Amino acid sequence: MRPTLHPFVLLLAIAPALSSAGETDWMIAPYIWLPDISLDQTIDSGGGGGISASDLLSKTESAGMIRFEAARNRWGLTVDYIWLSLADQTSLQAQPPLNVGIDIDGDLDLTVVEVGGFYRPTGKIEGVNYLLGVRQIGTDKVIVATPNNGVSQVFESDSDVTDVFLGGRYIHRFNDRWGFTARGDYSFGDSEGTLNLLASVGLRVAGPFSLQLGYRHAVIEFEEEVDGVQNTTEISLSGPYLGFVFRW
Repeated sequence: MRPTLHPFVLLLAIAPALSSAGETDWMIAPYIWLPDISLDQTIDSGGGGGISASDLLSKTESAGMIRFEAARNRWGLTVDYIWLSLADQTSLQAQPPLNVGIDIDGDLDLTVVEVGGFYRPTGKIEGVNYLLGVRQIGTDKVIVATPNNGVSQVFESDSDVTDVFLGGRYIHRFNDRWGFTARGDYSFGDSEGTLNLLASVGLRVAGPFSLQLGYRHAVIEFEEEVDGVQNTTEISLSGPYLGFVFRW
């Protein structure tokens, strides 16, 4: 997999500029995410047959997320970083003329780096924010297909796609302790389209520290080359997350 833009490198680069700009709102939040992950893909196995499957990989797995934000007045910067690794096994039926059962062993490594800006018309944390940025998605897949009557075939792919995303979010505080956040965005570019939706409820615990419990759904679709053949890959991730938010 080619190197991705690491969010902490960007943080080190912009921190001095934001600090010298005046009063700045800072936020950093590591998350634990437990998404249901599914990989849908069609693979040409030669001879006019192939593998076409929903849920080629399908598993609930833990993923790491971390988000950083810095804002002053109406403008701000946001960085979001997701990483996960999963392995799964399944069986399926190949398309004619192969028409045989196939055992699948698969591994998937996924990283998503999102760097963007946001505009908050009120100049405050609460209210509607408009989002614009760049999302880089990196995947590294190894799929071993073993027909019941044949020799194993290995399909490997290493893909990086870069998109521009547009979206918005809404932040509401019920009182000094409780709040609600919803966000939606869509990206396009190298991918065939990426949808990102999330909603959460936050509880301020003490001082700058709060907890955030939410649900995130993301669908990533892109074309890639697998052993010289163009295929469409779709990765879906949906599940709850728990965030540890620090604001100052």
